[in-house]
Amino acid sequence: MERANLASIGQKIVTDYRDNTIALVSDMGKVKEEVEKKVVLVETYIAIIVLKGCGSICMEDKEFTIQAGDIFLCPPTHILEKSMMSMDLEIRGFILSKEMAESMMKEARLSWTNRTIVPNCVIHAEQEEIKRLCMYYDLLNGKLNAPESTSKHLSLSGLFTALIYEFCDIFEHNNFLLESANYTSAEHIFQRFVKLLEDPHQPFVSVNEYAAMLNITPKYFSTVCKKQSGKTANEIIREEIIKEAKILLHDNSLSIKQIADRLNFANQSHFGTYFHRYTGMSPQQFRMM
Repeated sequence: MERANLASIGQKIVTDYRDNTIALVSDMGKVKEEVEKKVVLVETYIAIIVLKGCGSICMEDKEFTIQAGDIFLCPPTHILEKSMMSMDLEIRGFILSKEMAESMMKEARLSWTNRTIVPNCVIHAEQEEIKRLCMYYDLLNGKLNAPESTSKHLSLSGLFTALIYEFCDIFEHNNFLLESANYTSAEHIFQRFVKLLEDPHQPFVSVNEYAAMLNITPKYFSTVCKKQSGKTANEIIREEIIKEAKILLHDNSLSIKQIADRLNFANQSHFGTYFHRYTGMSPQQFRMM
């Protein structure tokens, strides 16, 4: 499975600008070729503004339709596949490293978690809002490609902050709010749980074990998850396990036993039964798709 990060994007897609923190994309030729033919694991934050044309994108087994005036959002650690784009598609794309995006949002005292985005990855913007986003794109492109100067860093910082708040206004109009970093106790617990789930060095464990790590009771932990996400703790953990299993099964260098071990299953048989229960197919059947 292909991995989409800033290094690979620079090799396969024509960009207006790219460094190790950000890429700006408007040339759809190579982008269409990449997204239509391959299964891609996204390792960056992506915001695509659709100016013309239409398409469909499958993310996490859900299909989303995009058209002129839409903004498509994708956070890291998500799989894109089975995408189709019209010949006349025209976009402006912002691709940010995880560190860059989270640093910008922290500076603006906002939180934009994977779990916040997924149900709302396509939102519609008004014509004037699209025009302003394109204006920011052009300003950033010009400044990023400009020669170094004493004021360049400050100018870019101001542009990025303004861009974040422009997105915030659009999100608010669509009843999709970035979370304030001034968390309540429940929000803080949920954010810590999300970080545990996303930590590649932390194996998946049971609801009781996550609750112990967070120093709360399993009952309160489940209440927090339901309130913050609309899902139970068990549902969230299961979705993350299945998502990670699918990512690992695309890597043919790993045996199914190795994947079962990595996901903290007691044995390969237990993993196979679990995967089949929630996907309707065995790990081997999924791998051969």
